[in-house]
Amino acid sequence: MKKQLWACALMTLLSAGVSAGFSVAGLLGPEGSDNFARYAASRSIALLLTVLIATGVRSRIAIVFLGIVMTIVQALDGVIGALAHDPSKTYGPLALAVLNGLALLWLRRE
Repeated sequence: MKKQLWACALMTLLSAGVSAGFSVAGLLGPEGSDNFARYAASRSIALLLTVLIATGVRSRIAIVFLGIVMTIVQALDGVIGALAHDPSKTYGPLALAVLNGLALLWLRRE
């Protein structure tokens, strides 16, 4: 795999890992019995596993699409954080969205 594809795959993996980590932390927290937390965790873990599989089989098209998905997920998480007036839940996801988007653009220029 070329370095652009590896960069995109690793950035997407980082983004999916952070998303899954926070949803699992929410699941284990005081509101963990909430069905919404369970649904969020199941989707985040599924995305993480899919990114791992796509990277493992070195599927360029899957990595590109999953990169787009994770860019959108992180951007929307940043918007939710902004609406909640929580800087830590705004800037972190937005930074991941920008970095993932830049990795996708770099891959596209290949």
